[in-house]
Amino acid sequence: MLRCRVKCLCTDRHRVSWLISRSLSHAAKSKTPIQRHEILTLLHKTNSLLPQALPPKERVANSTESLELWKEILSETYTDLVSKEIPPARIAVYGLDRWSGARDLVTALLEEPLTSDESLNTRIQRRWESRGRLGQTSLTLSSLPAHNDSELCLPSSFFQQFPVPLQIVELSPPSQNSAHSVIDTETSDILLKADVAVILCNPVTTPISVLPRDPFLFRNPNTILVVTSTIPDSNVEDLRAIITDALREMTPRRFKILFVEPSRAIAANEVFKSDFQSPIAVQRYQDDYNGSHVSSVLNALREIISPDVDLSDSSLRYQTALARIQAALTTCQAALRQARNEMDSIAVDVCTLKTRLEEAKVRAQGEILGRSSDSNDAVTAALDLAAKEIKVVMDRLTWWRMIWCVDEISLMITQAVLQPGCQTLERQLILQTGRLSVLQDEITKSMFSLLATHSHPPFNSAVLQNLLQQLVASSSFRVTSRTLTHPFDTRRDQIIEYPTMRLHATAQRVTIRMGGGIAAGAGLSWFGWFGWLAGTGENLLGTVGLDTGTAIGLGLFIAVMSVRWGVGKWERAKKRWWEDWDRVGSGLGRDLRTTLDQAMQNNVLVVAETGCEKLSDTIAQRRSKIEEVEEELDTLQATLDSLRRSSK
Repeated sequence: MLRCRVKCLCTDRHRVSWLISRSLSHAAKSKTPIQRHEILTLLHKTNSLLPQALPPKERVANSTESLELWKEILSETYTDLVSKEIPPARIAVYGLDRWSGARDLVTALLEEPLTSDESLNTRIQRRWESRGRLGQTSLTLSSLPAHNDSELCLPSSFFQQFPVPLQIVELSPPSQNSAHSVIDTETSDILLKADVAVILCNPVTTPISVLPRDPFLFRNPNTILVVTSTIPDSNVEDLRAIITDALREMTPRRFKILFVEPSRAIAANEVFKSDFQSPIAVQRYQDDYNGSHVSSVLNALREIISPDVDLSDSSLRYQTALARIQAALTTCQAALRQARNEMDSIAVDVCTLKTRLEEAKVRAQGEILGRSSDSNDAVTAALDLAAKEIKVVMDRLTWWRMIWCVDEISLMITQAVLQPGCQTLERQLILQTGRLSVLQDEITKSMFSLLATHSHPPFNSAVLQNLLQQLVASSSFRVTSRTLTHPFDTRRDQIIEYPTMRLHATAQRVTIRMGGGIAAGAGLSWFGWFGWLAGTGENLLGTVGLDTGTAIGLGLFIAVMSVRWGVGKWERAKKRWWEDWDRVGSGLGRDLRTTLDQAMQNNVLVVAETGCEKLSDTIAQRRSKIEEVEEELDTLQATLDSLRRSSK
């Protein structure tokens, strides 16, 4: 009987103080009620923005960042707003490890030390015994009738302290002995969908420094972090500031940090139940229960579930809707930050690959052909070597030998041009094509590895993969032995067909004209001598005023001048051939460098350059799209902040 009276007295006193504080709060503050259509409009805009910011489920490692989950959450939020039924407020309680004291906290909140029905406390204490053996990972506690094995009806006075129906979703802690593992998808989904998420952390087994490793732990805006360790009141604010700074990047705006010792509250209840009539037991109960700070959790729940705005049934739904919209916007912002980081990462990789391509081009020119500014590069050295071999043949072709092999001039020069010594550079380039082929395979693999590293669209799209595969499969992709050497055939044919044939024709003309001159001079001398020999008094050319000596001398002069002219003509022809050789050699050097550049661009580096170009375009488009979505997010965030300020 005494226990019932104490319970009634405490309950009446609590209700009176609660009503007085509510009246004073309403009298002190004038609130502007939130209009439902404003929340519905913001909810619709947020829901429309989700596909532009969040990836689908198959592209994320954790479903808390998936488009489907947030579509489902906002759809449930819309249903709750327009529904006439009052949905129960859900409190999710999760301990980061089995030593966090999550079950002790729920027990301390639900236990009734003044009840005459001990079976209620027994059911509360043993609620997990059978369910833990069945492998159940969550348990829903409320004063409402249970509909399945995962629900438990408990007529605890705790549920009567709130103006709306209440459910406690108690989650099983991780099964691993290590407390530093990331929470599973199912647990993160429950914490995210709850109206209030209570997360317990034992700093001895789970250091605060490891909490930022899990980005999905504090995504719910109405999150309460309970550190199961009591500290002096003078140090609470300092430690709370330290923890807040450590978790600043991953915690929501309404993040609360409490220091509670649930086991001490349970011990206080046991002391009180053992001898509730003893003043010493009552005093010890009060000291231990107040020292455990479990009441701070209850106050935090009242602050969220029973805000100081109009305490109507719709007020909680409005606050829950705003909290879920805030969580959705926060998730979108996190997804955009991740997209920016991924975009920056692939931009760095693309820039690195482009630098490697440019370096490969420069090194190929220097290693294969030598520097163009070097006077002794590979092309010049090869041409000098070939010129030495050809010069031996040209030096043997004096005017005297030229006359006797005039019809074989082009054949002799062609054979000299085709000598093995003139093909030294050509053989070297054939060997270099093997190095280019290896470089082509490495660069192509690097491009596909880059795409594999960033496997999510729009970067590694099927269209880009198909385009690159088509380039690889094309007949002109592979580097062959003819890739670099075809300028030799062109320039060799040019030197044979034009300068050599012109030299051959010049030799024939020189031979004919020189032979004609010699024959004319010899004939003139013969006529003069024959006339003198015949005794005609004057030679046969006397009619033209030439005596015998003059005629013989003139004939010899004509013959000598013909030879002199023929020798000069032949030497000038050979000099002109060497000038053509130099021009063709210079053209060969330019052709080889141009051919090497084209081979690098169209064969060796074509896949990587095409991929980098397409990725650069995609990055630019993606950056522009992200900036647009960020502007829309800022607008929605400003609207949400305005609605929150109007309710204060």
